[in-house]
Amino acid sequence: MRPDSRLLRIAACCAALSALTTLIVHLGPSFLPAAPTFESRLALVENPLYVAWLWNYILHCLLVVVSMYAVRSLAPQGRTALSDLGFLAFVVFACAETLRSSLAIFALNRTWRVAYAGAVDEAARERARSLIEGYAGIGEALFFVFFLAFFLGTVCYGLAFFRESGLTGGVGILFLLWAGLNLPGLVETIAGTEVLSPYLDWVVPHFQAAARLVIGYWLFKSAAAAALNVPRAAVETPAEFSVSGRRTASR
Repeated sequence: MRPDSRLLRIAACCAALSALTTLIVHLGPSFLPAAPTFESRLALVENPLYVAWLWNYILHCLLVVVSMYAVRSLAPQGRTALSDLGFLAFVVFACAETLRSSLAIFALNRTWRVAYAGAVDEAARERARSLIEGYAGIGEALFFVFFLAFFLGTVCYGLAFFRESGLTGGVGILFLLWAGLNLPGLVETIAGTEVLSPYLDWVVPHFQAAARLVIGYWLFKSAAAAALNVPRAAVETPAEFSVSGRRTASR
């Protein structure tokens, strides 16, 4: 079935916007006040930039799902199963990160931190503090699901597209490169260590943002080809492909 050119254009815009939300996710904490203590983190609830930063995570997930859905529609015949698995992995990634962000917004900040600040006795304060400190473990667990799903999604999409010609094959290689750069972080998340991650800080956000822009450009070119009802290879050249992430700051 011929891909829908309108969907591809919308997805191209979503991919480009996801490059912006990626930058906000990873560079946003540098614009927030330092919060090294428990009490200073309580005060973040009143900071509109902090709250907007948390909502940006959810927006980012929505943009990624739309763009990756369109990527799935461009899978070559014979490798649609890989693209289906890849999209499923990206849906799991988005669900895990949306849940983690929702817990941060509604449970951690609007409920537990507010309860701690308004507690009238020490027992209530300690109960709220236990919940606040327990969020870190919940966040770590959801982060692992998010990281693993994103890694599997990039692997599946990479394997689905890398043997194609021109820009499409280049995007496949880009997905595989993305997976390879994320693999050390995934292993270290499982092991609970950080050995290679400090040397891969450039991957996030710079590589991720650039990769999303490349994918957006590819989706836009594919939309033009779909509108003309011509093969994608007819509007692609290898020279069009160029390539320019790890754990985000604690919430």
